Amino acid sequence: MSTFTYPALVANPRGNSPPVEVKFLVDTGAMFTCLPTPQLEILGLAPQWRVPIMLADGRQEEWAATEILLTINGRALHTTCLFGPPGSLALLGAVSPALSPEGRGVGTLPLPLAPSPLSSPSLGERG
Repeated sequence: MSTFTYPALVANPRGNSPPVEVKFLVDTGAMFTCLPTPQLEILGLAPQWRVPIMLADGRQEEWAATEILLTINGRALHTTCLFGPPGSLALLGAVSPALSPEGRGVGTLPLPLAPSPLSSPSLGERG
């Protein structure tokens, strides 16, 4: 598994507010895209359903989810987004459909999405 950051635009698919640019941590070990709850609320999004997840430490939980409009490299797609804890990192999950034309995830096809240079402090930045 590897991680790197990548910018993307996130919007409410119902068009209630302008999109916001988010610096995502792309995590090939994460299944779903996840944003801190306050960021989703600013976009006017509310939980629509719940998703069972397994955290990195092995705990199983159920988190609230909604649909977002995600734009990466000019390609806009609808995807599931989890409501993360306040202050959590913005994560772009490995199976986000914006990562490959067929929605197969990071590293499965030649993609324009590639690691960008990181300095150590950027890993501590929040959403």
